[in-house]
Amino acid sequence: MRGRVLILIGAIILLAVVAVAVLMLQGGDEGGDEAAETEVAEGEGDGGEGPVGLEPGQSVQEMVEIVIAVQPLPRGFKIPADAVAKLPWPKDSLPEENNAFKETEEVVGKIARTDLFRGAPILRSQVVDDLKDVAADGSDAAAIIPPGTVAVALPLDLSGIGQVAYGIRDGDYIDVILSFLFIDVDETFQTRLPNNISTLTRLESGDLSIGAPRQGRQEPSTMSPEGVLVGPSENTQRPRLVVQRTIQNAFVVHVGYFPADGNFIGQTPTPMEVEAPPPPPGEGTEDQATTPAPSPTSYLPEIITLAVDPQEALVLVWAVDSQIPISLALRAAGDVSTAPTQAVSLQYMIQNFNVTQPDTLPFAIEPPITSVRRFDISTLYSFLAETFDTGE
Repeated sequence: MRGRVLILIGAIILLAVVAVAVLMLQGGDEGGDEAAETEVAEGEGDGGEGPVGLEPGQSVQEMVEIVIAVQPLPRGFKIPADAVAKLPWPKDSLPEENNAFKETEEVVGKIARTDLFRGAPILRSQVVDDLKDVAADGSDAAAIIPPGTVAVALPLDLSGIGQVAYGIRDGDYIDVILSFLFIDVDETFQTRLPNNISTLTRLESGDLSIGAPRQGRQEPSTMSPEGVLVGPSENTQRPRLVVQRTIQNAFVVHVGYFPADGNFIGQTPTPMEVEAPPPPPGEGTEDQATTPAPSPTSYLPEIITLAVDPQEALVLVWAVDSQIPISLALRAAGDVSTAPTQAVSLQYMIQNFNVTQPDTLPFAIEPPITSVRRFDISTLYSFLAETFDTGE
């Protein structure tokens, strides 16, 4: 009997809980409907125009999707795909709606005509398709050197041998080869060996006598108990040549001097002016009037500007200040590969090309061979400069 009473009480409590839950849900819906009706009423009170929640007289700005820079883009930089994005922008804030880009594909690959800031719209007037169209805001050189590099100027050999016979042009990539001449020096004096040697003799009076300086080194010999002084047969020490490639993939900014305004892209270089040669000996002034004028000279640049990383710039400046001969090797278009090289010396040539030292013989040829065939640089330069030939 008692158990039935407890079951009855539990059922009553459960029904009471369910009834309360139903009443609460109905009350929430009625409150939501009332709030919705209030909002509609407020909207109708404003004439039904404009979104709910705006102040009287306030309107929503119309937005348009345009292309915006999502990272800083310096002048002369080719715009990559990850540097731009389509984002909404207030229509009233655009100077000219037609001046803005609507699709990122229209911008990617173009070149920034001026500096573009992150978060700013990219306008058609701010980009160009070619570097020739870059605005005259700063030099053209600063606009085209790759980011992270600096421009350094180097002198050129007018013979053309060290610069691929004048075959290098703006926009090429080259390697820089340096030629070193090594000699032995005294570590303390930092002067060329051998040192001068003077003998010291103590006289009967106790004073020291210094002999005349002689160049060479003292060596023991059976010819004299005091030894002999071995001196060089030549006046100076023969230097040892070593050639090595030092810089790879240097970008050629410009060949020749820059114009005064700094704008050189698309311009034709100015030919070098060469003075007319003097008349041949024996000719009087009356014949000078009939002497043909020299023909116009081809463009012979005396200087080249390269874009390299900052450390490589120091290498080039050191080479120029040290008067190291510099040779430039032209790379194939599109070739950006790098490969280590081994310095070339006489020892390298002998070992790698199987150069055999000739035997000494009891006979020789006449006239004696004292040098090998080589270019006369002065003659080569005169030929390139088209020196006037009298025909004699």
